[in-house]
Parts: sequence; C-alpha cells; structure tokens
Amino acid sequence: MTELTPLWSLLLLLTCAVLLALPFYPAWSEWRRPRDQQTWPLPPQLLQDPEAATHTSVRLAPGAQFERLQAGHIVLGTGTVPASASVVPGEALHRWQPPPGARPWGVRGWHIGHALDIAQAEHVPHSLVVRGPLQVHGPAWIEGDIKTRDQLRLGPGCRVQGNLFSDGDIRLGPGCRVSGLVMAEGRLQLAPGVVIGSPQQPVSVCADVIEAEGPVLIHGSVHARIRGEVLTPAPVSPTSSPKDTPT
Repeated sequence: MTELTPLWSLLLLLTCAVLLALPFYPAWSEWRRPRDQQTWPLPPQLLQDPEAATHTSVRLAPGAQFERLQAGHIVLGTGTVPASASVVPGEALHRWQPPPGARPWGVRGWHIGHALDIAQAEHVPHSLVVRGPLQVHGPAWIEGDIKTRDQLRLGPGCRVQGNLFSDGDIRLGPGCRVSGLVMAEGRLQLAPGVVIGSPQQPVSVCADVIEAEGPVLIHGSVHARIRGEVLTPAPVSPTSSPKDTPT
C-alpha cells in the first residue's frame, strides 16, 4: 500500500494542475491566435482583383466610430483635403543641427537622450531617435524616420518622408503630411488637412485610440486597438457685434 502512495499523490497533483489550468485555456488560445487581429475579409470583387483594393474609397462622417479600415482612399470627416504640396527648395528652411550630447545612430540618424524641441522652418535630413518627448514646430521638413519614447507632436505644415513611431501619444497638426507608417502606443490625434501615405505607397496607421478632426486623408489601413472616432467639429460661437458691446 505504501508503494502506491507516491503514485496516488502524483495522480492527485496532475488532476489539480489540470483543473487549475483549464480556466486559463481560452486566454491562452486567444494569445496564441488573437481573433481580433484577423483582417476583415475582402469583398468577392476584391478577391478576384487584389489591385482593386487600392482604388476603393471609404468616407466616414463626423461622429462615426471605427476599429479597422482598409482602402485606397480613407477620408475621415467632411470637406476636401487640399492637394499635396511639396517643399519648395526656395523656401527659407534652415538645416537642423544636432544638440549637444547627441550621438550618431544608424546610417543617417541621431540619438538624443533627452527631450527635443525643433524650431519652425527647419530641414532635418536625418532619422531621429529621441528618449523623451519631441515637439516639432511647423512648418518643417524631416527626411527620415522618427522614434520617440514619449509623446510626439508635429506642428502645422510639417512634412515627414519616413515613418513615425512613439511609445506614447502622437499629435499631427493641421496640414501635416507623412509618407510612411504612423504607429503610436497611446493616442493618435489627427488635425484637419492631415495626409498619411499616398496612392502609390499605401501605409498602416495604428494606435490604441485614434481621434480625427476631419477632413483627414489616409491611404492604406487604419487600426484603432481600443477606439477610433471622427470628431464632430465644435460649434463656432457667434462674435458679438460692436452695437452689442456694453458702453
């Protein structure tokens, strides 16, 4: 009888382990193959002609909410996005100089170990890795990628020819244009006139929360992991006329 005691103990231990692990099986299977990470099935006409997806258009009105979108032209909000404007060589853009303490990163990049503030009318012909918040006062022209450990803010009229990555929030000001990916671990705020990607180069836009104040134009796919919303423009309060001003 004593020889069977270890076997019974082992059997009891295995039974308890199985009973404890069973409630976690759904979470484990979801982690192994997330169902909410699956792409939306394309319509039959797009399956027959995959290139047709680049010619489709999606428009969402103010107040609309979304999670995933994919089309050649995604317009968030009402109105018309102005035509793309390239940076004219004759514009008064000053070549940006790395701050003290910056060190080379990659082939044409700089690593900055603190917060960074870039003045307006700057031309940055490099990629930037910033271990802190980054503020770019527009207009500005950035030829490379940007990666920040904190929030990233681009002022009005900024043009980025690379990708944007942030471990925090990203705010794109009015008229900003980004040629590459836009990935934020937090909130992504898009101001009117923002254009991301191009018909020739569709890209991906992803963040936990995406808030767009239209019109915003995106070429490619959009994924709001928690919530996406097209904001309703705030009503403009009428200005008081001189005769209404008390004397």
